[in-house]
Amino acid sequence: MDPELGTETLAILRKDPLKQALTRMSVKDFQISKLFADNKAAITSVDHDLSGARCVTTSLDESLRIYDCVRGTREHVSYSKKYGCNLAQFTTHPGYIAYASTKINDTIRYLSYETNQYLRYFVGHKGMVTSLQRSPIPGSGTILSAAMDGAVNLWDLEQVNPVSVVKPICGSGRSIASGGIAAAYDPSGTAIAVAVGSTEIQLFDVRKLTSGPFISSPLESQITSDGAVVARVQFLPTVGDHMLLVMSDGTIAVLDAFTLKRQVILSSAFTNPVSIEDNADLDALGKMQRAFLGQNVTAAPDGKTVIVGGESGDVAFWHIQEVLSSVAHNGSSRNGTMPSAAVRPDGSWNGSHDGPVSACAFNPHMMECVSGSRSLALWTTAT
Repeated sequence: MDPELGTETLAILRKDPLKQALTRMSVKDFQISKLFADNKAAITSVDHDLSGARCVTTSLDESLRIYDCVRGTREHVSYSKKYGCNLAQFTTHPGYIAYASTKINDTIRYLSYETNQYLRYFVGHKGMVTSLQRSPIPGSGTILSAAMDGAVNLWDLEQVNPVSVVKPICGSGRSIASGGIAAAYDPSGTAIAVAVGSTEIQLFDVRKLTSGPFISSPLESQITSDGAVVARVQFLPTVGDHMLLVMSDGTIAVLDAFTLKRQVILSSAFTNPVSIEDNADLDALGKMQRAFLGQNVTAAPDGKTVIVGGESGDVAFWHIQEVLSSVAHNGSSRNGTMPSAAVRPDGSWNGSHDGPVSACAFNPHMMECVSGSRSLALWTTAT
């Protein structure tokens, strides 16, 4: 890899998918333009700032690293050796990130990476944080968290205590300890999806969080077979009419965001981020951590492509809107259920990773994608 990005690559990076749609050809032609070998252990999360100019990673080596996505350079590194780090998110305040602790306590830490000073500590969870996301509402200073204490919290960045707390009740009676929990905002920032106990998916109104879900639905046994637990839930961007439910065994179910019913399952042939199968003796958190909290699964900003980091170091992709259109055209089976056969990827990018791809993220404003194992790859397309 060249130490500096060329003029042509920089021009590609600056293309905005809101102006130039990701086509089938451009998705197929993604290739690595820059590869960093900075980490000593697996990267566990990746997030871009609101401009798309920077990304932040967390790693099992307890580092937080900032990269300039336009210049293709390393910008900053901080360490959280005492408390660990995961699920780092840029906030709406430039120069600040929030991230979850992974040991000693379950505090969410609010860091100025420019001064390496902490502005605030968000204390409230009594279990490890499994989901962390900033509100998609422009200018909002709110973040969402879910943790193994069974709580889903909303935090105002200006306050140390949560502004709203709810503990979803699982209708099946399965505990969070055995089934896990994950939560995510919808693209409008007005609703929250919570996968609770790995047996149920629920939708909440952000304004009435403590009033309980306005709709809930049990998860099909096909999704939760063989003791798999929920690792992540994520809405498809832009429209938000579908969501991805990522399970610890690599199963990825696409759900209708209004009915909460399964539409299709994406093939797990490329999706398991670890080579060792889930051990029945592991608790839910152990299974979720082994699956990197589903951070190897993400969608493009136009909601038309889903990518999944694989065990072999490659990244698989699906033209998900085409998949869903095909399912809608072919219809459900006679008993009203959707087709059970898993859909294989439309293709894959051959990576240069030194292990399973444990985290992926699309840039929200540039024709660029990031994937991480112990190494971090910046992907661009030449078409």
